[in-house]
Amino acid sequence: MMSIRTATIEDIDDISQLVSSLSHFYLQDGNATLPTWFIITLSRNEFLQRFENPNFMHLVYEIDNKIIGYFSIKQYSHLYHLFVDQNYQGKGFARHLWEHALTLYRNKNPNNIYTVRSSIYAVPIYKKFGFVESGPVGEKEGIAFQPMEMRV
Repeated sequence: MMSIRTATIEDIDDISQLVSSLSHFYLQDGNATLPTWFIITLSRNEFLQRFENPNFMHLVYEIDNKIIGYFSIKQYSHLYHLFVDQNYQGKGFARHLWEHALTLYRNKNPNNIYTVRSSIYAVPIYKKFGFVESGPVGEKEGIAFQPMEMRV
């Protein structure tokens, strides 16, 4: 059975593992190690802080009670995380999460402008959603990201 639901604190360990397993896609050099500051953002404590912060909303995509996708948005306008288990990528699950979030949160974002700092790997996916580059590629200690925005 497949479903999208609001994530709970009980999901944090599974979410942290999912995001950590895909974090290498942020690296410019796939063989490099993640910088310490980035690893800290993936810790259980950091996820817990974001879950307790009312500015963040979280969704999970489950198949047969296994979390295969995670979505987080900050202040209803900045897409903070969108990750899909590598075994389920390319099958539309990220799009389902994004469209579900738009349906849930659209009325909370009066500007109808969404932003994301995409990994270079995910830029084509965000372009399919309707995002466009909104600035030059950024880089910090081997982590590369592309600022993007979308107007709905």
